[in-house]
Amino acid sequence: MSEYLLEYAEISLFCIAVLAVMLRALRTSLNRLADQTILTHVFVMIMMLFVFDLVSEMVEGHATPAAIAVNHVCCIAFLSLNLFLAFQWLRFVGYNLQLHFWHQKRTLLYLLIPLMVGVLLIVCSISQGWIYRISPDNHAIRGSIYFVYIAICCFYMLGTGFIAGRRVFIRRYYSDKLLYLALASCGVLPAFFFVLEYFTGTHPFSVYSMVVAVLWVFLELQSRMISTDPLTKLNNRNQLNVFLDSKMGQNSAKGSLYLFVLDVDKFKDINDNFGHHEGDRALITVADVLKKVCGPRGHFISRFGGDEFNLVAELPDASAAEALKDAINEEIALRDETLPYRLCLSIGYATGRGKGETLKDLFERADEALYREKAKR
Repeated sequence: MSEYLLEYAEISLFCIAVLAVMLRALRTSLNRLADQTILTHVFVMIMMLFVFDLVSEMVEGHATPAAIAVNHVCCIAFLSLNLFLAFQWLRFVGYNLQLHFWHQKRTLLYLLIPLMVGVLLIVCSISQGWIYRISPDNHAIRGSIYFVYIAICCFYMLGTGFIAGRRVFIRRYYSDKLLYLALASCGVLPAFFFVLEYFTGTHPFSVYSMVVAVLWVFLELQSRMISTDPLTKLNNRNQLNVFLDSKMGQNSAKGSLYLFVLDVDKFKDINDNFGHHEGDRALITVADVLKKVCGPRGHFISRFGGDEFNLVAELPDASAAEALKDAINEEIALRDETLPYRLCLSIGYATGRGKGETLKDLFERADEALYREKAKR
């Protein structure tokens, strides 16, 4: 085995080991949601890319019929997996960003067309040499229309980068900025290296860039699991306590600290009459409203548990607090028109009293305001 092949094998096996560790953590720690299942497939496909590329490197130069046949299989598998991987990453980003049209079968069928064309061209290359060909001395060489394969890969990957990257610049999604950067990197980085490899003929560094990008996404997702409510993608109760601890007793030029407690009215009736799926939908709707109204203003939003949400804001006075409360209720009223049940919030709030006050005191006063609000209904 040559020194180059030995070094390449060591790097490939190291990358496979890293992916295997992430895959094990992914399968044991995350809920089996659609986007997480797709991410599992992505990890497995990247691992297989390394395996097929390594086997191809090992048989290249051996001009026996068996070695040539193995090289054909490896080339077809490697090139096809790259296409499937780019498509699956686009799907993963669509699900993770909760884009509703990704659940439509017709949309997926349209997006599958370039993939199927690419796979067909790759398979036909066995005899036609369109995407790749094998030389008499058993070396893989780019085919006459290899650029079509690169274009299909870049179509999916740059689409991923655009969909995730555009959210980085939208204030509403500011709290998820790092995750969207990581998601975009999984499209942009491989696409960049695909184009670079096409013009320079270098080794497939696009695969290495995929490992770096998915590692970034994996770490971001793990961080979100610790700090984020899995249903609504809002901060969880622990993050709320940490944030309030950091703000209690501090003076701010923006104004006083306000803690809002929000509760979905008659949430049990929604679950009982329409099912838990609609109950989850109601909670997600409330979360979306809070993100839309409060996100651009830089307020802290969290789900405390059940049907209770919290909002922390620094406001100049009680009139600003009332204005924020009204803005939330107005947006909820607009969403309510599209639902088969009545969706309404009760909102209470309290302002911090300085260094002598505890979190418990602040929560108790906010809860009392919430109960007074509910009593009016």
